[in-house]
Amino acid sequence: MNISAGIAIASIAGVMNGLFPLPMKANKVWAWENNWLPFSFLSLALFPGIIAWYTVPQLLLACRHAHLADMAAAIACGVLVYTGSLLFGISIVYAGLTLSFALLVGSMNAVGILVPRLLFNRSLLGSTGDWLVLAGVALSTLSVVLGFLAGKWNRKTQVDVSQAPSKRILGSILAVLGGILSGFLPVAMAMPWEHRLFDSAIHYGSASSVGASNAVLSLILFGGAIPNCGYCIYLLWKNRTCRHYKINRSYLYWGLVLAMAILYSASVALWGMAISPSLLGALGSSVGWALFVGMIVLSSTAAGLFQGEWKQAGTSAWTALTGSLACLLSSMVLICIGNYYR
Repeated sequence: MNISAGIAIASIAGVMNGLFPLPMKANKVWAWENNWLPFSFLSLALFPGIIAWYTVPQLLLACRHAHLADMAAAIACGVLVYTGSLLFGISIVYAGLTLSFALLVGSMNAVGILVPRLLFNRSLLGSTGDWLVLAGVALSTLSVVLGFLAGKWNRKTQVDVSQAPSKRILGSILAVLGGILSGFLPVAMAMPWEHRLFDSAIHYGSASSVGASNAVLSLILFGGAIPNCGYCIYLLWKNRTCRHYKINRSYLYWGLVLAMAILYSASVALWGMAISPSLLGALGSSVGWALFVGMIVLSSTAAGLFQGEWKQAGTSAWTALTGSLACLLSSMVLICIGNYYR
């Protein structure tokens, strides 16, 4: 195991994931669906397929030897998990980048850590490590509550100074729901069908243990493209915003979408590599996850503050936001230590 390389890769993946929405915020001409449709197609369907093709030399052979039921399970899981990404994408419009990411990660962390332990370990309080993990999940839940209050009390979002408080509350709710659904990704990566697909990529696809996870992720992400692209196509038709693609100098906006997709796809691929047996191995569920999520929080917070999302926030909103981030980062430390000593 190359732990130092795994730590570095997980950290870089977290930073890239926390920054991927920034190009969309720079696009002031296109509607939300104009950005999210090509982003979803590129980052959830095209790029993961290309990455899997190059990291699994015999990808088609691996797919032929894989069970259709396992592949269908991966795609169905992607539909569920990345409906959460869709909700998160909508929440950014109403709640802002900093708050949306804090709420997403807090709820995602609680589900992504607690549910696998309930399903696979059958025990929550069997050791000191279990108690630490449970304390970390409790702090994650508290971070969601504080983040929700911060959004409610903030007088400004990055979209509109006159944005109604009800819209910010709606954005907060969507971010939490998105985090709950997204939290099932770690559950999926521990399911029996995931292990069978992983083994098929190694034995029949001639993939290394680092690259084999890309075969599984490509199927999950393809499933995620279905709800995201479908909803955007509906909005393009409903709002008649297809015309935005024809405006002058549209190549600039296509470039911003491409940057979004590259950042997101690379972050997911790097995370899958970091938790592989040859890098972090058994530490992937503890150190790898903690670093990934922690860097998402730090980078997205820095980006949101740089954009001035909280420039006009009052003392109460700032206190709640700071408390939410502190609880979230503390929960990462506790979960990391608890998983390591479980």
